[in-house]
Amino acid sequence: SETEKARRRELARFCSRGGPELAESALGAGLMRGTMPNLALFALALAAAPAAALRSAPRVHSRVLSNSNGIRASPLMVATEEASTLPWMVGGQKFGPQAPAHAMEKPYTNTVKLNPVEAIKRDSGPPGSQLISPLREEMLMTEEISISHDAVVILKHHGSYQQQNREARGAAKAASYQFMLRLKMPNGEVPPDLYLELDKLADEHGQGDLRATTRQAFQLHGVLKKDLKHAIKTIANAGASTLGGCGDINRNVMTPAARLPTNPAYVYAKRYASAMAELFKPMSGSFSELWLDGEKVTTTEYWKKDLYDLSKEVSTPDDIDVVRQRDSGNGVISGHPVEPIYGTTYLPRKFKIGVTVPGDNSIDLLTNDLGYVVLLEADGQTLKGFNVFVGGGMGRTHNKESTFARAADALCFIPAAEALELAKAVIATQRDHGNREIRANARMKYLVHTLGVDKFRELVGSYMGHALQPSLPLPPWVEGIDWLGWHEQGDGNWFVGINVQQGRIIDTPEVRLKSALRTVAQELQLTMLLTAGQNVCYQDVSAAQKPRLEAILKEHGVLPIEEIDMLTRKSMACPALPLCGLAQTEAERVMPAINARLRNSVRAVGLPEAASFSTRVTGCPNGCARPYMAELALVGQGPDQYQVWIGGSPVGTRVASVLMDKMKLSDLETIVEPLLAAWRDGRSSEAEAFGDFMERVGVDFLKTFSASYAPAAVSA
Repeated sequence: SETEKARRRELARFCSRGGPELAESALGAGLMRGTMPNLALFALALAAAPAAALRSAPRVHSRVLSNSNGIRASPLMVATEEASTLPWMVGGQKFGPQAPAHAMEKPYTNTVKLNPVEAIKRDSGPPGSQLISPLREEMLMTEEISISHDAVVILKHHGSYQQQNREARGAAKAASYQFMLRLKMPNGEVPPDLYLELDKLADEHGQGDLRATTRQAFQLHGVLKKDLKHAIKTIANAGASTLGGCGDINRNVMTPAARLPTNPAYVYAKRYASAMAELFKPMSGSFSELWLDGEKVTTTEYWKKDLYDLSKEVSTPDDIDVVRQRDSGNGVISGHPVEPIYGTTYLPRKFKIGVTVPGDNSIDLLTNDLGYVVLLEADGQTLKGFNVFVGGGMGRTHNKESTFARAADALCFIPAAEALELAKAVIATQRDHGNREIRANARMKYLVHTLGVDKFRELVGSYMGHALQPSLPLPPWVEGIDWLGWHEQGDGNWFVGINVQQGRIIDTPEVRLKSALRTVAQELQLTMLLTAGQNVCYQDVSAAQKPRLEAILKEHGVLPIEEIDMLTRKSMACPALPLCGLAQTEAERVMPAINARLRNSVRAVGLPEAASFSTRVTGCPNGCARPYMAELALVGQGPDQYQVWIGGSPVGTRVASVLMDKMKLSDLETIVEPLLAAWRDGRSSEAEAFGDFMERVGVDFLKTFSASYAPAAVSA
């Protein structure tokens, strides 16, 4: 029963938090295997446990759980602590959300009533092993195929989400609990040995496929609870990690998927992305304790090689630890003994960072919490510093105006010598001042919006100890950069981008993509780069390897980029159904048909075959595929219903506008064809992009035009 499950979870949590001796005694008594009568054995285990273990157990309430037989748990055995009795900051921590290093007036205090996730993070373990309970206790319960809500909150920080097959019903759905693993892959880089391990894990412990995300990482779906530890440990020993793939911490750091080793700007972008990924990883020992049995991994994380010669400040991977601990005395360092930057409760929500170069917005820089643009000195070789952007983010909730998508604002120019310190200062600002009362408003975009970018800039300057410099001029972003097709690297080698529809690496009768990528890794040993558009690149392809790579792809039905329709090439979709718990309708599975229907509509109104625009589809409003920056977007708003957004910029600098609510997918042509006809007739020139035209004429004009639109007249 659910009552029995809850009782056993609480008993397990009590045992584990009481210390290893008590946990071992409880396990010896059969607590994890047995049912209610084993309470008598458990009581004996308690009696036999060392006194020190009992003294270290948490204070508990006199709450009683019973089953249908009337056998009751002793009050001692129910571990439920009063949240109000525990401090929000551990001993030694000076700064955090309840004690900001610098005061700033805002409409919340973070001291009265916090959202429940904050207490879960706070109570998740001692300072050296935060982010461990109740996940550790529930992973010991091997006969259970799922974990509790609180354990899921902690598991996210380790790079995994619990999911169910939402298309199953009854007992089949109850038996469908599974886990999605998301890797941390700074720069989207995937060495061949790692790819082969992921390919094998997908077949042996997943659902037989991999998925490239819109943040340049791989997701592995369908892992059962009993296989979760093996999968995570295998990934770690292959030189990668899932730590930082999800949770209220810094997520995967993005850069353009361009392998240009002779271009200093791209080289610096990659190095600083790797540095920030390492700098802002959680320092708790819980990952090693949970998944690696407390041991060190056998292979060093591959992205650490990028940390050498980083602005003459970070010369070896170990020096990032020095940067992390460096205290300027301005409140960036929290005082927490293990998490110097994050503190006891980490960040209010997820935090996303992107690093790029002038002109290249292939990563949708302005959708990140923090964005860096590399700037070189006049010699074109020396790193001058970065233009910095803050406050981007996509997630929102339907019919809740207090939530919204937002493009980032320009914050400042920061010299290279202070680049990492500024990133620390921005995160410390969000740590101390982000909204921890209302989780829907916890992203940093809401803090920037609430304060205004000028006050936010002033606040970040307080953490830096000086005012921030104005941003420097940047050239316009270039339209159409996606790094697909063949490109010379400048060192005699090539890199090539391959279109992957919606990021799904799978074999179908038409395209055996998964087999093709496995063959490339085995035979050519090429390193892969994942793009922000859910596609795949291969880097460092020699002239001798190029014909063989092309042959492998052709043999498996993988089309060259020249044969991919531009609407497909510019499209993205989130996974949505059947596994995402937030999806309100379809996305990935209907995207190919949507692209085909859009192409037919383009033809129907007489536009040239080359006409195209960015299209993104998501199953819910949380925005994983960054729909609100697209020229046309469909955002799930109920079963087979979508909110239609139009007018995003083709270079990713503008949030789109809502055209209408609850469009049925069957009405796609009825809604879209008038928009295409208006664009055909009203664009200022053939160069005016669809999204730019939509933004220029506005929603009201388009609604009026659509109301009088006559398809027959267009066909004639």
